[in-house]
Amino acid sequence: MSGKKTIPSEAIAMWNSQQLDQYREQGFLAQPGLLAQDELSSLQTAANELVTRYEGIAELTGDDAENGVHYVKENNGALRSLFAAHRRIEAFRQTIRLPKIADPLKQIFGNDAYVFHSKLNVKDAFEGAVWLWHQDYGYWQYDGVDDRMASVLIMLDKTTIHGGCILFVPGSHKWGVLDHQSDEKTTNYKQWCVTKSALQERIPDDSVYVSVVGEPGDVFFFDCNILHGSGHNLSATSRKTLIYACADLSNQPTGVDNPRPDWVVDRQFEPITNECVL
Repeated sequence: MSGKKTIPSEAIAMWNSQQLDQYREQGFLAQPGLLAQDELSSLQTAANELVTRYEGIAELTGDDAENGVHYVKENNGALRSLFAAHRRIEAFRQTIRLPKIADPLKQIFGNDAYVFHSKLNVKDAFEGAVWLWHQDYGYWQYDGVDDRMASVLIMLDKTTIHGGCILFVPGSHKWGVLDHQSDEKTTNYKQWCVTKSALQERIPDDSVYVSVVGEPGDVFFFDCNILHGSGHNLSATSRKTLIYACADLSNQPTGVDNPRPDWVVDRQFEPITNECVL
């Protein structure tokens, strides 16, 4: 007998066929209120502690050896993103392993999954900046992986249109990788965004995208090729969003020229779903 832990059947949280079909057709699936209050509270507490820690640092970008976190600020000093908190911060580490999050990832891939990277995105009141239109795999295709990848987005605060919510273009994950270009001027974080000509070809009017708004504890799963972006936070309320980018366990980076650092391309390959049986 192996020493492998078995999760009770009542703890398994697979999607039904309708949910899986919707994810594959639309490129994303919303699960409102997926996190229980205690699960949400532990994340909020950990996130608030991290934000307080890095708000007091003058440098706009850097690495924190103690927490294994890489932080990025805007030029105005507003905190933008904290990367890799899932590796050492227990609340972040455990949340992605919850069966109701990990099991659907295994359904999506048909295999175990690992965390490719994670980031806590912060949009300060009045100052939170944009994420330009992009596909995540527009970045990741240069990291030596294929597109067997998906992300889990967890709202830690109320998310509104005025607060600069994400916009998804349903079905755009079927378009393949669109033309992207580097943008190092819009924000302090180098972005890899879809070209204007590609956007004009694919987005004829405002009817093609949906606003990803919701409440704390709402969770969204989305494909790595779905076209998305988010606007400036014009509201008086700051908000935080936790995103885990995950990949099929067999989809590990191969050798590339100038590989990116491990805070954005994690190379630990620790399965988060290996106790789930399809």
